Amino acid sequence: DAAQQMEELQDRNAVFKVFTTHCEPYYTMPWSTSPQSCSTASAFALQHRGKTLVVTNAHAVEHAAVVELRKPGEDHKHLAKVTCEGNDCDLAVLEVEEDFLEGVQPLSLCPDIPQLTDTVRVYGYPIGGENSCLTQGVVSRIDVQPYEHGMSSLLAIQIDAAINAGNSGGPVLDDRNECVGVAFQSLKNGDTENIGYVIPAEVLIHFLDGFLLTGAYTGFGHHGFAWQPLESR
Repeated sequence: DAAQQMEELQDRNAVFKVFTTHCEPYYTMPWSTSPQSCSTASAFALQHRGKTLVVTNAHAVEHAAVVELRKPGEDHKHLAKVTCEGNDCDLAVLEVEEDFLEGVQPLSLCPDIPQLTDTVRVYGYPIGGENSCLTQGVVSRIDVQPYEHGMSSLLAIQIDAAINAGNSGGPVLDDRNECVGVAFQSLKNGDTENIGYVIPAEVLIHFLDGFLLTGAYTGFGHHGFAWQPLESR
């Protein structure tokens, strides 16, 4: 209906396209640098603890020399700065100019983990076009999964909506138009199809709370011992 279409337009207003120029260090020759590369991803404005923050994936701005954001319906790109980067959880906060967020309706965060079979929508800028894209799917699994970027394992939500290159950093919304997580990776091999993973709001809240409290990435706790599963016969 008209009200739902208006809400979806406001949601897309808070989702931006990220343009990053990467310059990875040349570790074997630290006095030199590797050739630059470019990539695109997604980011979004989020209201949390009374602050409006711009969030994306850490791997989208890794080794960033230049980060630029483009608002929906505009041609002009705005410079951004990475102010907090959490490789373990693959999340990053971007600092933008104050006037960049004028007219933007930030998304609200849902602290509850969605239930299995709940419908979710993924917003972002995947490859194949310049405009924002919306895909829809259902929650199919909630489990601890390895995060490819940080080589760690944290809670993740598996959905059957397509998450392609460029979707990284985009918000995932529930049927109340609240953000339940951040799209960040997919499982692609010859035996799988439409398996995407979402960083849940619980992980995002921990990351943002640490940043707002200290101004830096505070990390995640570790139990301090190794373990392995045993099987009784």
